[in-house]
Amino acid sequence: MSDTFAFLNKAQGDVAEKDSAQKFLDKYKDRYTPDQLKTLEANGGPSHHLQTKYNSVVGNQDEIDAATPTDARRGIAKGGDLDHYGNMYESGQWATGESSAEDLAKKYNLDRSQANSPDNRDVDAGHIWGKGADGKDIYIGKASMDIGSNKDLIASHATQLYEDEDVHNQTGSNLDNFGDIQGALLAEWDGGGKAPEAEMEQVAIEHSPEVQQAKERVATYENDIISGKTSDDIFGGNDNYSFDAAKGAAGIGTPNSGGSAEQASKATKSFLDNKKSQVKDKYQFRAQ
Repeated sequence: MSDTFAFLNKAQGDVAEKDSAQKFLDKYKDRYTPDQLKTLEANGGPSHHLQTKYNSVVGNQDEIDAATPTDARRGIAKGGDLDHYGNMYESGQWATGESSAEDLAKKYNLDRSQANSPDNRDVDAGHIWGKGADGKDIYIGKASMDIGSNKDLIASHATQLYEDEDVHNQTGSNLDNFGDIQGALLAEWDGGGKAPEAEMEQVAIEHSPEVQQAKERVATYENDIISGKTSDDIFGGNDNYSFDAAKGAAGIGTPNSGGSAEQASKATKSFLDNKKSQVKDKYQFRAQ
């Protein structure tokens, strides 16, 4: 079950990332030319700084909390004393079995028709109660002493002995009172159901406006580089200068075709000519 949730959560996260990337491309399609957007996508898509990030959280925490005891000691159940009953639940000797109240009623022929009767509180009359994990009393059913000879029940009684109780499956004797029967039944009882398994959900991480603004600035800068916009702005759209992700830092603003030396020479000459013009204008040099 947990593997299934993990797979679904990953799939949801992948879809969310794709949606986030597409929203980015839609938002900035006016900033970048079609060729720049194409270059951006070819180099891994928009910067991750603007893609929505997700945390995995337990989506059914309230349901789990409702099925989990608020304290270790469940306390008194119908017909029992606090210390004895509390310790039995706390130690896991009771209410950690595999059978529901309905399962026990079917297996041991318990009468559950008196669940809402005002006269069903007396353990000595065969009325068996348990304390659920949520603190509520749960009616297991009315037992008969006839089941005191049941070997399964005798074996279950031996798993939850309290102080100096008789070990009936060693002495070969039957359970001889309803207290023994109650203890044996509660040892097999599942406690009213276990807490459900955690169901993980992907929740988008929300940032403060200041952090979001900083992320956008960083992402814009990175995407300008990756898309080739920065190169186009610097070199005027010269196709010989672009971004090549495979070359790392060396792929930014460097010639991407065979005539690299020639292009570098042209760029240097253009730069020097421009500087000479600036100096002449500043100092008003005139030809003599």
